[in-house]
Amino acid sequence: MLNLIFDLDDTLYNLMGPFELAHKELYADKTDADCTELFMQSRVYSDEIMEAEKEGLIPHEDCFYERVKRTYHDVGIEMSREDADIFEQLYRSFQKKITLGNRVEGFLDYCKSNDIFIAILTNGRPEPQYAKVVALGLHKWFDDEHIFISGGIGYQKPDPQAFKYVENAFALNPEETWYVGDTYEADVVGANTAGWHTIWFNHRNRECPEKNRADITVKSIEELKEVIRGQIG
Repeated sequence: MLNLIFDLDDTLYNLMGPFELAHKELYADKTDADCTELFMQSRVYSDEIMEAEKEGLIPHEDCFYERVKRTYHDVGIEMSREDADIFEQLYRSFQKKITLGNRVEGFLDYCKSNDIFIAILTNGRPEPQYAKVVALGLHKWFDDEHIFISGGIGYQKPDPQAFKYVENAFALNPEETWYVGDTYEADVVGANTAGWHTIWFNHRNRECPEKNRADITVKSIEELKEVIRGQIG
């Protein structure tokens, strides 16, 4: 039996979309910095700030502000709290319009039609992450029992206990379990440490910070489908 567990943000949908739209409206005329690089750096800061929040070092209401302030500081733009609030309001409004895309929908249909066990394991706070699940229409493929959010389970990737939580919930065999995610440090390293197989969905062509620990690296949904087709024979 094949078990396929997915990351959510920037794996099942394009997380950069809302960020890019907000950037274009507010800051594209103020910097020539590459938006993709800005977005990727914002995700690095997001992970750091989420960990600091978990440890009680940053209050939740300051997290988004710190994330965008640090991101834009790196390219010479000093963002006030008011600036950050405007950015966040615009970002959240665009976030309500996120979509899966036909290729992802087709792939999830393929998984269901081939009786592949699928679930989601994502970092984040339960309320905003669940709102994304609803906005994306993911309940067509995943019921609530198959959706795991770090803020709800008490473990955050790359902590291997986050993956073990899912494994234990369904008595999954780790030898038959694959994790698909875009973030090397949280997704690949975490799942690998937990004893799962890993597929690094490196669609943004990130450089690996170490010797690649992923079992397989793919850069598109089409490549991912070919890999899974090979696993089920």
